[in-house]
Amino acid sequence: MSADLSLMEFSDKNSIGPLFVALADHIQKWPDGVVTMINPTIALSATSGLRERQVLAERFHIHTVLTCHQPGNINMSQQTSINESIVVMRRQTDGPKPPTRIVHLDKMPVDENEVEDLHRCLRECLQGQISNGWGEVSQWPAKRMVEGDWTPAIWRSPRLAEAARNFASHQDMRTIREHGFSCEATLQMMDKKNFVPASPGSVGSFPIIDSKGADGQKTVQSTPDAEWQPTNPDEKERVLNDGVYPQVQRLLQKAGFLLITSGQRTTTARLTAVADDNKYVGRGWLPITGPNAQEAKAIAVFLNSTAGRLQLLRNAGRTLEFPQYNPEPLEGIRIPDPRNAHIRAILADCWERTKGMEVPQFRDGECEVRRLWDEAVADAMGWDAEELARLRNLLHNEPHVRGLGYNQYADEIEGVESGE
Repeated sequence: MSADLSLMEFSDKNSIGPLFVALADHIQKWPDGVVTMINPTIALSATSGLRERQVLAERFHIHTVLTCHQPGNINMSQQTSINESIVVMRRQTDGPKPPTRIVHLDKMPVDENEVEDLHRCLRECLQGQISNGWGEVSQWPAKRMVEGDWTPAIWRSPRLAEAARNFASHQDMRTIREHGFSCEATLQMMDKKNFVPASPGSVGSFPIIDSKGADGQKTVQSTPDAEWQPTNPDEKERVLNDGVYPQVQRLLQKAGFLLITSGQRTTTARLTAVADDNKYVGRGWLPITGPNAQEAKAIAVFLNSTAGRLQLLRNAGRTLEFPQYNPEPLEGIRIPDPRNAHIRAILADCWERTKGMEVPQFRDGECEVRRLWDEAVADAMGWDAEELARLRNLLHNEPHVRGLGYNQYADEIEGVESGE
């Protein structure tokens, strides 16, 4: 492996993954050789795995990627509870590579008879719905696989995979970074050597945006829900600095009118971004510096819309059910131009109209406030509002959002459990 420069590009002393890639490449030198690997599904979309995916797609035809989306049956190996996928790769030396077959399973076979039935159904289904309720098969162009975009594996709905890619490459939008804005890591990058929780009204304390789950932020307007203060405050420094601790002053320079989640459970959380007329820092929320208050409000509406959420979810880190977001991929999300007066007016006005509306949990599905956000985005961008609504309802039904198997509903499950 030391002589293979491409593999060295993603070599990591904390992971044995590159060693398996090297082994697979070394063993399967003969034409039409086949390699099958079980990967964490998150590795098929996370920014950190990009180079590994590119190398594999350059050296092999990624023939099939199979993932099960039934909650509780998401692993392909033993003694793990993370989402996993089976990746089948074939050595190909001649001709253009065909599309990759993406298998989206709705359930896992439980015995030999079901394994046999699934195998037969898959052989008969090149694309579309798999018979006997096993799920769906879609195709993803080889060019995208070579680019490292293997994101269809994280979605149950192939339409959402396509839509998420379209929004993430939409030419009418630029990334947060390209707009000149910066995503700041603040309290979540610090430990108690620097700051500790404080009682409300404590001398030198400052408010932060803290909670991010069901009991955290409930409206698109930022709601400070904790206070922090320096671990080792120096009163002399504070007095000499106009009543503000110097370390607090340095921290608050990274505050923003807009904050984006740095990670949240995709079922019970409510919002991806919050904004306000005041600047805040966060723990579990990352401030975006650069936009003014009105621009921040407009961006917050977009990031909470279906177009924003699809982009956020396609670059998840950690796990599909509890993604973790770092500044770099967040800065790569595409947004409308908040400096465009027409766009800013429509989206910021929507923020004003919805700032007091409590937002349901993601798993609760359709609601008025999400409909209003999507309609505002469609109006601002000249997009089809009905298409956004269709995508929104598909997103509501994703297993890692609803928390139930595809096309299952809570009342049906409860009825079965109660014997009704």
